[in-house]
Amino acid sequence: MPKQARALRTYDRVLDAAAYEFARYGYANANLQNIADRIRLTKGALYGHFSTKEDLAAALDNHLSGALGELLTEARISPHPAPSRLRSLVLGLGRLFGTDARSLAALRLSAETARSAARPIPLLTETHGLVLHLVRETQKTGHWNASIPTIPLADLIVAALFGAFLTETGSDAGHGRAGPDEAEAVDAMWEALSQALDDTPAH
Repeated sequence: MPKQARALRTYDRVLDAAAYEFARYGYANANLQNIADRIRLTKGALYGHFSTKEDLAAALDNHLSGALGELLTEARISPHPAPSRLRSLVLGLGRLFGTDARSLAALRLSAETARSAARPIPLLTETHGLVLHLVRETQKTGHWNASIPTIPLADLIVAALFGAFLTETGSDAGHGRAGPDEAEAVDAMWEALSQALDDTPAH
């Protein structure tokens, strides 16, 4: 068991180091030796867990898929009203990418791959579909102005949300990671948007 626990700790350290390397330098310029050096590991020991950059990128992508899947599933099946589900989804994604370096790195790798292939980012497409549904339901409840076109509104929410983490203007720009400032920016964006769109009668 102690040996297994050490191996798991090393696995986690490698993924964290890889997340930093990929987020800062991108896939093409990421270097396995730099990842090993960052956590004072020999390259041979690193190969014991991941033999290629592809393996590391896939592990990060799996991590993001799991975390994102939980948020999307909760937004789909929650018994709460659509406005609450939409708010929880947007703020949950803000916290995920603002606090989880692995998810942020996987997001940026996914964006890099999509740009090079001139196609949409898959996770954005999936998220957009759910956001669109929840925006439509929120407008139907009378919480948001129903005269505003639904699709552009969903586009705006997704663009603002993911844009906060796919640009280099955040608190750690140039260091390959976001931080709490970006998560707080998502919170502030959401509150401003909700207030601007609120169409419920004043009491």
